[in-house]
Amino acid sequence: MNRTTRVTFSADGSVVDVSLPTSWSELSDNELQLVFNILADTPQGEVPASIFMKLSGAKLKRDYGTHYSLSFTDGKKKRRATVSAEDLAELIKPLAFVDEPGAVPVRFSHLGSGKAQAVNAQLHGVPFSDYLRLENLYQGFITTHDEKALLKAAAILYPGFRDSTLSSAEVLSIVNWLVQLKNLFAAQFPNFFRPAAEASIDAPSMLEIMNSQIRALTGGDVTKEKEVFAIDCWRALTELDAKALEAEEFKRQTANFNS
Repeated sequence: MNRTTRVTFSADGSVVDVSLPTSWSELSDNELQLVFNILADTPQGEVPASIFMKLSGAKLKRDYGTHYSLSFTDGKKKRRATVSAEDLAELIKPLAFVDEPGAVPVRFSHLGSGKAQAVNAQLHGVPFSDYLRLENLYQGFITTHDEKALLKAAAILYPGFRDSTLSSAEVLSIVNWLVQLKNLFAAQFPNFFRPAAEASIDAPSMLEIMNSQIRALTGGDVTKEKEVFAIDCWRALTELDAKALEAEEFKRQTANFNS
């Protein structure tokens, strides 16, 4: 990635514009890796400024307290710009998106020493069985914080991934991707993924949830399980969402009949 591509210079060499991303989806793969490296290694209060410096290719030449002298590379030339502390704070505001995962999944295109290639960012084409495993592994990681769960998830998300460890940036990227997927599916399938406030106090275990999903799709016919596990997870979730809507409508109709 050319680190100066987000900076525009005028004919006289002054910096006239710095174009920063405003969402995860606007980051290139190289930029995404830069951002997660910063998130993994930088104190939280310094993250936005560090991302700005990396994405723009800026170098801090001198800190005057109230303003900063920055240098940028324009081809083979070095350009200088002076920015006030207030202007810099305003300039980096678009980078606030890194504080939240959002609901548009993004991920590294490759992972590990073997450069294993990622599946579709939204899991299109991923079998329902892999979706169930990912959900189980995510819940296991949230409960135990054991990174072994993320290693297993990485092997599903990056077929062929064989590394025995993950870097801090890779851990963050995988967790971020999984959270983005959960947010996406909650928006896409609102009947099936009910908000937490609507859930029962006595929440079922992950095993119970998975078994109920499988029963709903097979109609209780165990001979159909292999076929169900193999279908695209989006197709399975679409059907589960429809069944959840039907169940809710039946519940309302029954309540009205009994009232």
